[in-house]
Amino acid sequence: MYIITLMIAILVLIAFFEYLYMLNPVKIPLHYAPGSQHIINEYLIIYIFSAFLVGIVLVLSINILKDSISWIKNLLFKRKQFIKTEIDNSVNKAYDLYIKGQYDKAIDLIKKYLSVYENSVSGYLLLAKIYKHKGKIKDCEFNLNKVLDIEKDNLHALNEAGNLYRLNKDYDKAIVYYNKALESSNDNLYAITQLKDIYIKKGEWKNAYKMSKLFLAESKDKEINKKEELVMLGLKYEFGKYLLETENDTVRSAKRFNQVLTQNKNFVPAYISLGDIYIKKGKYPEVFDLWQKAFLKTGNLAILIKIEDIAIKTNHPENIIKFYQKLIYDNPEKWEYRLFLGKLYMRLEMVDDALSSLHEIPASIFKDNSLNLLLAECYFKRGKYNDSAVNFRKALKNQYPVKLPFTCSNCGFVSYNYSSICPSCSLWNTFNIKTSGTLYESGQKDDIKNISSLIPEQ
Repeated sequence: MYIITLMIAILVLIAFFEYLYMLNPVKIPLHYAPGSQHIINEYLIIYIFSAFLVGIVLVLSINILKDSISWIKNLLFKRKQFIKTEIDNSVNKAYDLYIKGQYDKAIDLIKKYLSVYENSVSGYLLLAKIYKHKGKIKDCEFNLNKVLDIEKDNLHALNEAGNLYRLNKDYDKAIVYYNKALESSNDNLYAITQLKDIYIKKGEWKNAYKMSKLFLAESKDKEINKKEELVMLGLKYEFGKYLLETENDTVRSAKRFNQVLTQNKNFVPAYISLGDIYIKKGKYPEVFDLWQKAFLKTGNLAILIKIEDIAIKTNHPENIIKFYQKLIYDNPEKWEYRLFLGKLYMRLEMVDDALSSLHEIPASIFKDNSLNLLLAECYFKRGKYNDSAVNFRKALKNQYPVKLPFTCSNCGFVSYNYSSICPSCSLWNTFNIKTSGTLYESGQKDDIKNISSLIPEQ
């Protein structure tokens, strides 16, 4: 049917051209270049037929060219897919070996395929991972750089390079790679988090605060954002502390502390640092007033210790003594206030007053050895060595000395020194001295030389 149709079409065309020839029997000259010799003198039908043939040839040539290009593209695509499949298979086999702990075999397999397919990003990434696991930092770095030579914005490689340098505490280089990852993708929460953590380690609070703010702008997780808001509050406080301690900028630091307290009325470190500003300015009455109100607001015993220190430093211990006495009067069930007052009297060498305060505390209230050791020290100072020895022996039943540690309410980390941020879980405003059940945590001491060394200064 196709051949018959084609033959009919050819006959129709011949008839059409014959018809045109009969209507146009005269030859027509055609100049194809300047000059009288560059001329063709043919019938009109010849020109039309030639143009028709040229058109057919052009159409056929174009179609053939298109088909050829399509065929070549398809061939290249299949070749590329084949290569990709080969690489994926080799990487998968190498990864299986890596999981099984056969690192050297995995490395040999990847290198074999990389010698043929030298632009395999996945191959270099796996090699970097294996070398990192083996502790070969230079080899890991080399393979990550190979990935970045192929794809300069490869997020995986940039993040891994940052991780590598962070692991080796080369924080400056880590910052460079995390920032490149962030430039490549503004919503790269992983890079933002790592940068924030590095800036915290380096004490670059302003930069850490910026990263925390950027995290909140990019993150869509409400629960995570709530936690991040607490972190950002702590970073704002630390920046204020930096301004105070490094630049002695009391105005800007006070502004930061007040902003923190506006957001969280119970943020103890901000109260303490505001008091430090008053101390720098010599405004001691304002310090006492601020810290006393802060303690009544928060109940954090770290503030009491700060009030004690400044009262003794300024030779006005009567201020804290009166405050303790009022606390005891208003809260007779809070035996820790009597213990703290007794300890203060000991610091002031007011031994009789210390004994009076400590004797008001029932012997069974504190399950640790704090009360016995304080009484032992009082009796020792009074020369009542038998009474001192009795209390000391009671304290030694547990073989633990008295401590006044600060405990993190989040992770339970214990420290003798108050800190605005927990060194263990990196949360702010979590340190306080325990007041429930037993006042103090106990810790073993290997060598006990004398009684007075067991009462640490706060």
